[in-house]
Amino acid sequence: MQRKVLALSVRNALAGMIGIGLIGGSFQACAQDAAPAAPAGPAAQSQDTNATPTADGKVKDKKSVTNLNGVQVTGQLQSLYLSQATKRDSISVVDSVSAEEAGKFPDQNVADALQRVPGVSVNRGGGESNQITVRGFGPNFVNVLVNGRTMATAATDRAFDFDVLPSEIIQQAVVQKTATPDTEEGGIGGTVNVITARPFDFNGWHAAGSAAAVNDHTGGGFGGKTTPKVSGMIGNTNADHTFGWLASVVYYKRDHVQQTMDTGGWLSNQDFSRINPAYTNVSLPQTLQGQSTQETRTRRSFNGAIDWKPADDFTVKVDGLFSEYQVDSDVRGFGLYTNTGIINSISPDANGTAQNFGVDASGGMANDYIVSSVPRDAFNTQVGANFNWQIDPSMQVDFDSAVSRAWNKKSADSNFTVLGTRNIGATPEWQNGGSNHLPSWSGFLPTDDIDSLHAHVPNQGTQSANVTDAIFENKLHFSKSFVDGTLSRLDFGVSSTQRKKTKLTYKTPDDVACAVYCGYAVNVPADAVDAHVYDGGSLVDGVSSTFPHQWVTYNTDKLFQYLASPAAYNQLANPSAFQAALAANGGSFDARPDPSSYAQIKEHTTSAYGSATFEQDNAMPWTLNLGMRYTKTDTTSRAFSIPILNIAVNPADPTNAIPTYGSLTPISQKGDYHYWLPSANFKLNLRDDLVFRAAASKTLTRPDLGDLALNVRYNFRPQDQTIDQGNANLLPYVSKNYDAGLEWYFNETSYTAIDLFYKKVSNFTTKITTNATLLGFPFQLTEPVNLNDATIKGAEVTFNYQFTRLPAPFDGLGVATNYTYVTSDTSISSDHLASTGRFAVPGIGNSSNFSVYYQKGPIELRAAYNWRQSYLTLLAGNQGQPTSVKSYGQVDLSASYNLNKHASIFLYATNLTNENVYQYQVLSDRLNYAEANGRTFFVGVRGSF
Repeated sequence: MQRKVLALSVRNALAGMIGIGLIGGSFQACAQDAAPAAPAGPAAQSQDTNATPTADGKVKDKKSVTNLNGVQVTGQLQSLYLSQATKRDSISVVDSVSAEEAGKFPDQNVADALQRVPGVSVNRGGGESNQITVRGFGPNFVNVLVNGRTMATAATDRAFDFDVLPSEIIQQAVVQKTATPDTEEGGIGGTVNVITARPFDFNGWHAAGSAAAVNDHTGGGFGGKTTPKVSGMIGNTNADHTFGWLASVVYYKRDHVQQTMDTGGWLSNQDFSRINPAYTNVSLPQTLQGQSTQETRTRRSFNGAIDWKPADDFTVKVDGLFSEYQVDSDVRGFGLYTNTGIINSISPDANGTAQNFGVDASGGMANDYIVSSVPRDAFNTQVGANFNWQIDPSMQVDFDSAVSRAWNKKSADSNFTVLGTRNIGATPEWQNGGSNHLPSWSGFLPTDDIDSLHAHVPNQGTQSANVTDAIFENKLHFSKSFVDGTLSRLDFGVSSTQRKKTKLTYKTPDDVACAVYCGYAVNVPADAVDAHVYDGGSLVDGVSSTFPHQWVTYNTDKLFQYLASPAAYNQLANPSAFQAALAANGGSFDARPDPSSYAQIKEHTTSAYGSATFEQDNAMPWTLNLGMRYTKTDTTSRAFSIPILNIAVNPADPTNAIPTYGSLTPISQKGDYHYWLPSANFKLNLRDDLVFRAAASKTLTRPDLGDLALNVRYNFRPQDQTIDQGNANLLPYVSKNYDAGLEWYFNETSYTAIDLFYKKVSNFTTKITTNATLLGFPFQLTEPVNLNDATIKGAEVTFNYQFTRLPAPFDGLGVATNYTYVTSDTSISSDHLASTGRFAVPGIGNSSNFSVYYQKGPIELRAAYNWRQSYLTLLAGNQGQPTSVKSYGQVDLSASYNLNKHASIFLYATNLTNENVYQYQVLSDRLNYAEANGRTFFVGVRGSF
């Protein structure tokens, strides 16, 4: 009785929201009512994808195994089975990765697992995958949902960082490549829905957990510290499946060393006619800098969910996710910063690329000893509730509401410091390293001299921005199902999303930091800063042949203390002015908010959609979904305008200039746009095992949040002075999409498929650079505008096969492989891009994955090779140059042994081949960046009941 009263009260509360449901009766003239419909709509679909009903109507327990033709399927075969079933049953083109069982995702990282999906490739950083690209479209073009909802991120743009999500809480990750009307707009490349486990996925009490030792070593093999990774999940669902709860926790710690070598970008169009009248367009790197970064990465997360059926026709689902990803870093580096004014000899090749050059003995170039830190403490939260009411056997309505927040507020805790020794009396020589090595320097002063140190850069803050992101969204969905006739279903929905993202960088005020100390004018005693020699080893496998293995390092806390003491500031030209500035900053170098960096973007998006699904069950059954989505977005961008009153070249450091700013003025700008987005998806079963698909749609991706920001960024290097500003009136990228594919299913875990896609994208944001003059100084002004169109097309080929017909024990073998070909009518070489100024789409490149697996009895093995072709990553990277990533491939390994039906031991290894990442600008012999992360091993035990 109480349940009926409660159900009635809830219905009355929702009555105002479901008036649209009353129109369902008008369709009865066209078709008779259908049998009970499965939950639909974005939220319901996202949370029920894995719900497999049994004959008695209950949900199949995720602890159980699948039975195929009398053979029990568990482990990685279970994952393949679920993913293949999801693909085959969907009306749109989808691929997915499914958990093998509760708490056991196929990879230690969600992005690592997704790269095995056709058309998906990953971006790597810090020894793990963190962002994904779909069909050549980068992270900003991929819409990532968690349980069908947009999740806030602590990134400065729209890209979703998968490293904040522990894989242990994931039940399935679905990549939807063709749009349906209920698909939330935003992903031209695709939409990824990350689905967490739900209580109604299980029967009774259930628990799972794992504990592993993690070893990460840049040099390959085992080395360094071994750290823990533990996870646990527990829940209970009552016998009649009317109430259930679930909770999971994850703790993961990894010590990591990352080695990098970079040039800071290649300076182009440099005039050396003073050396040779023909040398008027020479390119050379801004610096050569090597760094060894020691990190401790810690991930903590909690996920909880409640499923409740207060009545047979009413379901309430509540869930919450909390994740913290903390990175503590300590960077030790050495660099040689190029001063073009002291170059006295240079030899470029026919392309203008410097092959070698020398500098004079004036000491205009210094040995720079760098110590910095870029901490990260990213918090992500999401809380949501879904209410589903089965109005009658053919009609249902569901309402979904969610709040998500994310933040990273470590800007003030970062720092960047430099002590240096001028190369007075030395004549360093620079040599180009060609296509396989970064450049190298020789002839500079020894890098282990701790007695000739001078202050240069003492900045706290500056290294990252404080970011906050908040999202509040509501969705209402109504569906009506039919039994007779070709019309089988009607769906309608409305949604509202409000988002606010704010960025603010902290830094030490200029009149305390670089404006007084930059220039190597103040001597720094070794004992005052605990200076000593650091052994960095051969960075990135010796990618710069003469780069030193050892260099000076020091204690930054003691450096700041010394620079605030009379022993340091009395060496300045105006000690009293510095004392006053230091006192105004609280007597320290503490970072303060930099108003010029403030940017806030507000977006309010409202959407509505309707769709009709038609089906015909004849000799060749077919399904057709047609619909339209309307979306409107209002944008407000806020910042501060700060005029520059004066610019003066630093007499102690001619490679830098010092600005004087005026008063702050708040500024804001509004923008808006709206679009109609039609879509059609068609599936035809040519045979029981042969499926043809075709789809057409119009989709959009909203402008990058950084491009919408109004704040103006300056670079005051006299040889490279730039101004960057945003544009709040940018329109979204809009794409017309066409897809066709054929899928041949051999059995429940084996199939082959080919998918063809064609996308015509307009309103591409392009950054336009023009010459400008500010207070008599020449600057390059860059701002984003909607300018270009592009066509992207390609094909995905998949072949998954289990060799069950081989004799034992080889019948446990299987392969899972795919290849993605992507091209664009704007795909041109980066040298032509730089010389002609033409447009190109970043991220375009072929990719493939080849996995061989074995599962027999208690043994599971898998080796995977993941490859991505060279691709353009930035149209305008450092120094405004097109930047490309060289082709990259790595081998990963996983193995497990089932001790019994409740416990197993496992081993995971990533990057077994110890591959490095390389980038170049314009031409292959202008190597710009190299990164080494080594291998990572996980060894542990897993249990469940």
